[in-house]
Amino acid sequence: MRSIRRIFSVGTAALVLGAGLMAGSSGTAQAAASDCAGGAKGFTDIPDSLSGRGVAGAGAVIANFGGTPWAVASYEMHTGNVGGTPMGWGVLSTSSSTWGPSAIGWVWMDVTNDGKISWIQCGPFTTSASGARITTPAYPTSNSASRAFRVCAQVTSASPVSGITCTPWW
Repeated sequence: MRSIRRIFSVGTAALVLGAGLMAGSSGTAQAAASDCAGGAKGFTDIPDSLSGRGVAGAGAVIANFGGTPWAVASYEMHTGNVGGTPMGWGVLSTSSSTWGPSAIGWVWMDVTNDGKISWIQCGPFTTSASGARITTPAYPTSNSASRAFRVCAQVTSASPVSGITCTPWW
């Protein structure tokens, strides 16, 4: 009887620990805009109007409701000079014609300094406005092969949710 209790206790502990690890591993929910805003972790705040050169491609995120697009946004990575320093940042633009009243656009940028083994997530930054343009803070670019960037986005609302999509690493 004692060994059955012990097996049950060890099994229960393993399930509780496993559930805690699973609950703590949901990427976007673990990061916050405050993690990189205001100069944190080497990032520089920039105005939402700042444009640079598009790199690493671009994409669209679409939340469908009953097969009809409910919320559409585009995202891309930009590079350019910020205060004389070459930097990269993410941009999200929401549709002015296809944007549901409860839609929220999310954008964040991942930066790696160790060849994509690990990365810093900057954001998510959100907007619920139709026809809006928002940016992530900028981060210095580098000639080092170990530094890379990617921009990710998602659209959510009360019901339809798009998948998370990202640019390739650049």
